[in-house]
Amino acid sequence: MTLNKLIKPSFIATILLCTAFESTLNAQDKNTTLPQEIVFHAPGQNPEGITFNATNNTFYLSAINQNPSIISVDFDGNVKTFSNDKNDTSRASFGLKTDIKNNRLIACINGPKIGNLNIYNLNSGDLEHIINLSSLLPEKENYQINDLIVDSNNTIYVTGRLEDAIYKINKDLNPSVFFQKDGYTKPNGIVYHPDGFLLVSYSHQNSSLVKIPINNPEAAEIVLIENFDFKGFDGMLLNEKGRLVGVTFSPDADGNHAVIELKSDDNWKTSSVSNSKTTKKSTTITQIKPNVYYVINQDWKDRNAENWTLEKVAFD
Repeated sequence: MTLNKLIKPSFIATILLCTAFESTLNAQDKNTTLPQEIVFHAPGQNPEGITFNATNNTFYLSAINQNPSIISVDFDGNVKTFSNDKNDTSRASFGLKTDIKNNRLIACINGPKIGNLNIYNLNSGDLEHIINLSSLLPEKENYQINDLIVDSNNTIYVTGRLEDAIYKINKDLNPSVFFQKDGYTKPNGIVYHPDGFLLVSYSHQNSSLVKIPINNPEAAEIVLIENFDFKGFDGMLLNEKGRLVGVTFSPDADGNHAVIELKSDDNWKTSSVSNSKTTKKSTTITQIKPNVYYVINQDWKDRNAENWTLEKVAFD
């Protein structure tokens, strides 16, 4: 009895101390102010793709212009060169993805009559693998390896926008054509859902969001988006709530662009808008923590501009 009396107050005190410490950390996190805009100096970068590395709080930006390399940018706008492979590829980079589990950054690379997937060491920026995807569809005249996602089995899925195709690269880095179907044209943004399917934005004049089962791609079906004129997403991601967050591919009736959050209550047979935020003209998006995203402002007016901007987006 005496021992219980000694232990219980000590145990309660420990719980209270831990709770207070956790509350302090949460308060500090809430008080950490992230910049609304990150302006960085990168002449001629012309970025299209963005991804974030949470282990070192760094963004990576691609370059549609052929000369600039992939760069890293911190929250203060400091820029470093990430990849030094100009002599190996000398091509434009589009969508990017950090794969922290496998210590790699994966990039969509395009050039005249060729489309590759490049895999870099995430720490060093060294180019480790080049996977030629255009060789799988030699009859095509143009290629645009656009966006990618990595599933839970380390399989990579890639959209080929001009080829109207989705590629698959297995864990041994062997590529194949995963999905092509009449009527499904211009695939763009892509995400993997842990229930075993892809969500792909086919962004064009008649845009649609398509659900493609991994084990049965022929069962692909269009997701009905309720009470919303879907104009397609460029970059998109699946957030911690299992909701789809994307950057609109085309402006709305008032000429605005936005970041849209879609939710589904029936495993993506249908969906509806749960949040939206108007932004400047932007292309792709990355998430840094719950309900905090950054998009690349990109209006395509000056591909040789010296300064570029990342805009923070948080839903109310």
